[in-house]
Amino acid sequence: MLKVVSLDTKAGRRQEVVEMAKFILAEAEAGRLVDLSYAAALADGGIRTGYTGTDDAPRRLAGVSRLLHRLHATMDEQAR
Repeated sequence: MLKVVSLDTKAGRRQEVVEMAKFILAEAEAGRLVDLSYAAALADGGIRTGYTGTDDAPRRLAGVSRLLHRLHATMDEQAR
């Protein structure tokens, strides 16, 4: 299971982003990932998003919706 990565720009957080990217690449190369959507916060304050153009849009949307829920739940927990 992947974990949510903070938007912190400290060296430890950057390493966490690199490790997650390597994990995703390894999963894709092994054939375990068949569709991908991503959103990334850039060091300059920008946002980058993308997705693969497969024919699996319903499952892609379900995954993005689940991620959005997880992000909201994490923010709620951190606010307490």
